[in-house]
Amino acid sequence: MGMIKDIVEGGWSLIAGMWVTIRRIYRPVVTVQYPRKYLDMSPAYRGHIEFEQFPETGSHNCVACGTCMRFCPTNVIKVQGEKTHTHSEKRASLYFIDFSHCSLCGLCVANCPTQTLKFSGEYDLAYYSRWDGVVDLIQRLEESA
Repeated sequence: MGMIKDIVEGGWSLIAGMWVTIRRIYRPVVTVQYPRKYLDMSPAYRGHIEFEQFPETGSHNCVACGTCMRFCPTNVIKVQGEKTHTHSEKRASLYFIDFSHCSLCGLCVANCPTQTLKFSGEYDLAYYSRWDGVVDLIQRLEESA
């Protein structure tokens, strides 16, 4: 009797699995062939951080205050600033972030006093080397302009 019960349960399991497969055959395909096609991310997507480019200055408004460094829980942000003249305000000259260790928490964006940091829509964050994840955001902003 136990063997017949196993055969019936196995047959029912096969029919249930095939029924799921048959129902899914006629639905549209949702798979994206990734390297050939890219997804359009929603505006709410929070990728890695980057500098906001302001039209009035043509650059960023980072004053190298260090707030983002202090709020970063993983300590992956390094900011250095310099003054061009004695009476001018300080501007960031180097802004390095290590995306390989960044937790994408958004505390740096939320606490930036000049609102110069924003989330990007880029989702391809794979690197071949550990050092490819260390990015100078100022250089990246200049290259994209």
